[in-house]
Amino acid sequence: MYHDVFGFDAMPLASPLDSAPGTRAAEALEQGLSARLLGLVLASDLFAARTGSPRQSRQNVPVAACWPGAAIAVSGEALDQDDLDAFLGCLLLALRSPLRGSARFSLRDLARLIRPKARRFDVRRLERSLWRLAACRLNVEEAGGGYALQMRLLDAVLCDRRAGLCAVDVGPRVLAACGDPERMERLIAARAPLADGFARWLAGFLSYGPAALRLDFAALRRLSGLSRQPMAAFRVRAVAALQDFLDLGAIAAIESAGPDRLIVTRPAARGEEPACLLLS
Repeated sequence: MYHDVFGFDAMPLASPLDSAPGTRAAEALEQGLSARLLGLVLASDLFAARTGSPRQSRQNVPVAACWPGAAIAVSGEALDQDDLDAFLGCLLLALRSPLRGSARFSLRDLARLIRPKARRFDVRRLERSLWRLAACRLNVEEAGGGYALQMRLLDAVLCDRRAGLCAVDVGPRVLAACGDPERMERLIAARAPLADGFARWLAGFLSYGPAALRLDFAALRRLSGLSRQPMAAFRVRAVAALQDFLDLGAIAAIESAGPDRLIVTRPAARGEEPACLLLS
């Protein structure tokens, strides 16, 4: 899952649909997708670092992601980091549930899970996030037309508004991409105290990215959904967020790698194996 060298200008995510010798294409599709899906979601503008007001409805809008040889498009209302909080909370509850993949919870409990220190709780706002997640449809197509995939983030959502209770179903491929509940808990805890949308996006990316990242500001701005922000302003914002993570110990070092490029390293996870990813 983690890699030793990772740069946005040369980003190696091997296609999840590359098949090993003797492996059928369908088997490669299943195995590779479940191994990389959540990382691709966190390293794209699917859940943008900005909040659009009013929400824009999208139909087959391209997603800026690190998936070579494939075009990804999304339909549904625009998603932001609040929606990602709700999504991660649903994933954790679905992982913890005795009925793996199906979670039952109160909206208040979901809010406390993703924002334990928040003083205010907006039931309707959180419920709207769940509906947006259920309506979101992703389409993936190989550039040469060799494969196609369509999926949803949540398979089903049921809300009892009088009781404030909800039930969600998470598909097996999405659930398999989540890993263990402890990893999800760490990601939610890292994001919970952060107010800035870009900082929350970056926390997700750093948690699933490699131990060493070569960051190109232009690509980082595009992947976080902040392409409209002037580069000068984005550069200041990105450096400030990275410095905050450095102060918190989430990353170990920041080094200059040339104009608008940085090398960021974080403490390596136990058992982490280095790998080099190249994407032209």
